[in-house]
Amino acid sequence: MLIYFFNALDGWKEDLLEIIDADELPAFLGGNKTDPDGNPFCKTFIKHGELVPEKYYLINRKKLLSISSHFQTLNVLRSSMEEIRFKITEQGSVLEWEFETKNIDIGFVVYFNSSEDCNPVEVVPKQRVDTYYGPEKNSIKCENPGIYTIVFDNSYSWMHSKEVFYRIRVRGPNEDENELWS
Repeated sequence: MLIYFFNALDGWKEDLLEIIDADELPAFLGGNKTDPDGNPFCKTFIKHGELVPEKYYLINRKKLLSISSHFQTLNVLRSSMEEIRFKITEQGSVLEWEFETKNIDIGFVVYFNSSEDCNPVEVVPKQRVDTYYGPEKNSIKCENPGIYTIVFDNSYSWMHSKEVFYRIRVRGPNEDENELWS
């Protein structure tokens, strides 16, 4: 398979006509084919590009959590991490979180310790989360009582601090999951 690159003026029409019959090639590309009304742009069978409606723009997504009064703000400095610890006393409790960054991404991980002097175990693997298209929302069932630590990790960024808008709650094993966040 060969791929040819042409500038806007040089020889592309001739080379295109070598592989496509002129009667099948639309007139605006150097062929003879037109619409029944003579339009060389062949709009009856070619859908030309149009403006994308603004409702499909992703870059204009508003950061909803940053304007909500139910969320807390955390500034994670460059090359650093911030930890939030929860002591879970009831087996089967659920640790729920929702967060988004003001810009760029943030590292995220959840650890479990059965006691203060144990080595932590990852229960949610470390990952970089980009909340550009929407907030990160998830939960885990705490199978064992102990200390669960949520870490927002910005240690990989040498230049940028990250502003994180979040809410985290612990729901007891008998609480309704549809109950509103407090």
